[in-house]
Amino acid sequence: MKAIRGAVNFTKDCAVEIAAKTEELFNEIIRVNNLDIDKVVCIIFSLTSDITATYPAATFREKFSATVPLFSCLEPNIQGSMPLTERVMILYEGEQNTPVYLYETKNLRKDLFYEHSN
Repeated sequence: MKAIRGAVNFTKDCAVEIAAKTEELFNEIIRVNNLDIDKVVCIIFSLTSDITATYPAATFREKFSATVPLFSCLEPNIQGSMPLTERVMILYEGEQNTPVYLYETKNLRKDLFYEHSN
């Protein structure tokens, strides 16, 4: 089993932007990792407490799979942490595990930065 990490940040707590960027994040994770959704065991979402306009896991369920188990939790409220940020960890049966950090979130893990982060 492998784990793929990913993250995306938002400019505001807006349902339309959250849904669009969540879909973008998963599309990029699927593309970069050649991920077969049928091999996903579960996905963990963590959100900063300022994301309240919509539920990002619902976007995954609507756009990608209605059967993958999903779990969401809140990130700790740490002084100086990046606001309006969604992180995901996908557990799946496979070999590749290239992380995808979009927009400003690539600054969260500069040690993992790669050419697919935009």
